Amino acid sequence: MVSMFISILLLLSPAERDSLLAEIPINAGFWEGALSQYSGDTLIYIETLFLSMSPEDRGVMTTAILEDHVLNAMGARNLWYDDLPDSIFILHLLPFRIDAEPLSSYRSTLGAWLGRRVQPGETVVAMAEEIISVITHAITITGYAANGSVLTPTQIIPSGRASREGRWILLGASLRTFGIPVRPVKGWFPGVDRNLYLWFDIWTGDEWYSLSGGMPPLEYVKVAIEHPSLNNITGDYRNTGTLLTNPLVDYIEEGWSIELLLPSGDDSTVIDNVYIDPYDSIFTELGSGEFLLRVQFSSRGEIIGEWLKDIVISTDSTTVIDLTEAEYAIIPRP
Repeated sequence: MVSMFISILLLLSPAERDSLLAEIPINAGFWEGALSQYSGDTLIYIETLFLSMSPEDRGVMTTAILEDHVLNAMGARNLWYDDLPDSIFILHLLPFRIDAEPLSSYRSTLGAWLGRRVQPGETVVAMAEEIISVITHAITITGYAANGSVLTPTQIIPSGRASREGRWILLGASLRTFGIPVRPVKGWFPGVDRNLYLWFDIWTGDEWYSLSGGMPPLEYVKVAIEHPSLNNITGDYRNTGTLLTNPLVDYIEEGWSIELLLPSGDDSTVIDNVYIDPYDSIFTELGSGEFLLRVQFSSRGEIIGEWLKDIVISTDSTTVIDLTEAEYAIIPRP
């Protein structure tokens, strides 16, 4: 079942395994047991998570969490498809996080909770829409997550309340629990309401299908970022142009930062998760229209100054910004 490419990619040598385990001495015993207990596809998928997760997650992973995700994902793998490709399974059904929620086991609990409430759909799209309906009626949105804090999917259910991000995470976790591969997306549109919308693309067996009800049409999205990979997938929804930022040349000190913003009336919204390196040439794919580039220089935690640049992106063309202009505008030269 597992392709030779995936097998070669994920096969850990003893030296590589020992090197990674040395970084997490407190939890090394758990991983040694997990990596020796299983074989075949199960071992490959455990190694997949072991290699792809952060050192922090490796350090606190438990048997309950690991088995909940790996074994339940494998059990639900081909529920809607004759044969789910390895690449879709590994990248979009197996992962245990939707965004930045705490590490937890949720698939068994969510499966039991939803199983008492959803009616089986005839297609993957119908099933996904049924799950959306159940969660929308069961969980009330309370606003945005305070200080970026988000509950785990199973912590949300008893309260019946969640931030917008929290309910989005619960929905994605529920879809994966029912064997539906998902691509979590955050997208920025022109307009109000922070310009930010959250949705999922689900794998139908042949293509990605966007669950984007109640949103502006996707052909108007300015930037779309997949989570948690942070891949820029704007071009999957519309024709795009390119922003090329040429780096600072004569800078003396570190402390430079760059933000891309979307104008919104008298205010502007920072487009999170778009990283522009001030010290390297960066190509950024964007939807056509107006943007704002903000360059700041800080010293000892204090912002010394900033430089703002209006940008217009046109389809199938490249807009070039030379950041040295910002450097000389902010920092006085002798």
